[in-house]
Amino acid sequence: MKKIYSYKKEIIFKTNIYDIISIALDKKFSIENNSIKGIFDISGEYLVNDKEREEFSYQLPYINYIDDIYDINNINIDIDDFYYEIKDSNILVINIDIKVDNIEEIRCIDSEDELITSKDTNIKEEIDIKDNNKFVTYNVCIVRENDTIESIIERYNTTLENIKKYNIINELNIGDKIIIPYERN
Repeated sequence: MKKIYSYKKEIIFKTNIYDIISIALDKKFSIENNSIKGIFDISGEYLVNDKEREEFSYQLPYINYIDDIYDINNINIDIDDFYYEIKDSNILVINIDIKVDNIEEIRCIDSEDELITSKDTNIKEEIDIKDNNKFVTYNVCIVRENDTIESIIERYNTTLENIKKYNIINELNIGDKIIIPYERN
């Protein structure tokens, strides 16, 4: 099975971007604990005005948690598409589609020998918290049968305190959505 994960990031430049002269994308990916982690190196050159040139280079972290219903041991990761746009004269919007190939759904058999399948229950989105200039990536975990708060904490390598920052949890019910933050500077 092949999946495409989209990544979008706004990079704010200190000066205006008159035009992009060149842009390059380099990537590094690793697979750890049912997640794809990586760095996108974006570099190039742009015009500040019709004559003045500036170079730029940014490292953009990437993480995408893959639900444990998938076997990711033999996956191939590559860039499917990469494009950019200039917004508000000083913001470069980067769009990257990441292709994950050879991802296989692990199928479970329940006590009545019926095939159990489920949808990819992780949603990744990035938001910019402007008051302290931190970026927060968060995942939305959809509670499945036999999930406990402890198993979710372990699966996403987080803490109860982090989960409580974004959720009010009195009890877990199948289908509940829990926001799992992953903070980085």
